[in-house]
Amino acid sequence: MAVSVGSIVQAVEEKAPRSWAEEWDNPGLLVGSYAQQVDKVLVALDGTQAVVEEAVEIGAQLILAHHPIMLKPLQNLRKDNRHARLPLALLQNQIAYYAAHTNLDQSEFSSSLDLVRLAGVVQPALLSETGEQLYKIATFVPVAEAEALRISLARAGVGKGFAGGEHGECYEECFFQVQGQGMFRATDGADPAVGEVGELTRVEETRLESIVTQRNLKRAVRVLLQEHPYEEPAYDVIKQETPGQPHGYGAVGELLEPMPLGVFREDFLGRLPGLFTRDYDLSAVRVTGDMSQRIRKIAFANGSAGSMLPQALAQGADLFITGDLGYHQVLEALEEGMAVIELGHFLSEISMMQNLQEYLSMRKELTQVDWVMSKKNVGLWGN
Repeated sequence: MAVSVGSIVQAVEEKAPRSWAEEWDNPGLLVGSYAQQVDKVLVALDGTQAVVEEAVEIGAQLILAHHPIMLKPLQNLRKDNRHARLPLALLQNQIAYYAAHTNLDQSEFSSSLDLVRLAGVVQPALLSETGEQLYKIATFVPVAEAEALRISLARAGVGKGFAGGEHGECYEECFFQVQGQGMFRATDGADPAVGEVGELTRVEETRLESIVTQRNLKRAVRVLLQEHPYEEPAYDVIKQETPGQPHGYGAVGELLEPMPLGVFREDFLGRLPGLFTRDYDLSAVRVTGDMSQRIRKIAFANGSAGSMLPQALAQGADLFITGDLGYHQVLEALEEGMAVIELGHFLSEISMMQNLQEYLSMRKELTQVDWVMSKKNVGLWGN
């Protein structure tokens, strides 16, 4: 039984909301329609020509990937424009393309968390922590209608998932309300729900307010405008300085016992194949540093994590495990006494897509979808 692309997108963004993505990023549905029906999805890290051809071969209607195929606006959709080739091929074959990128990097599916567990680090913390932007939303509604509006706003995600403490996710429908008197004068052309045109109307109202996360803000405002009894409801949206639930990039933590880099390398690389659901070529993994150096604190960041190098150094890590770094960045790490393991971009991130595939395949409303992990997307070095 087919489901819509929109249903799959909703499931992904419950765990990796697009509001978490960096400003320069371009995640989301990049080709296709939310209404498009899907019964087979091809899961890949990269959107390449080979992956599109694979989707055509297996009859997939959606490619679910990590990397966006368009980070800059396209100037045209001509066949001689190499940047337009993939979007054109997708459109011609009626295949949708959805990317979860820096938002997925910060989710519970992050491959940095897989690498932490594989390395045996205890009590890891985020390497670079951020928090979801919070907003206070407040409105004024006649007392008799306040409870119905409160329920509608709660269903839209207002009043839950914003507290940053250990038990923050355990509370929902967190509102404050107080009664007072509102007043307004409707003029010609208005159709007021209360009072008459031309008269100063006084209404016993409830001020209803709560906190909403950025991911739910647009939906909350839309629901407020739809469900409020007034034709022109007054409401405030106020940006908050208070941090929301923490999320972020990478991880950092310590081993139970320090060990030489050479010993750690053999143990870690020996267990690395068990992280993947299929065989990948590990020959391009690079370990740089003094093999006798004692390793205790390790920082992890999937992908091209040069921007995370300062955080890894600031945390006092003895070893940085990542996808890839620039030549001079590796030199900087070594000069600061930190060894480096570069897994390659692909190997450092593919387990994240495995995690996402497993989560989606377990969703009750998506169990009829055939989820296929790409066989042609294997990184730069093949099998």
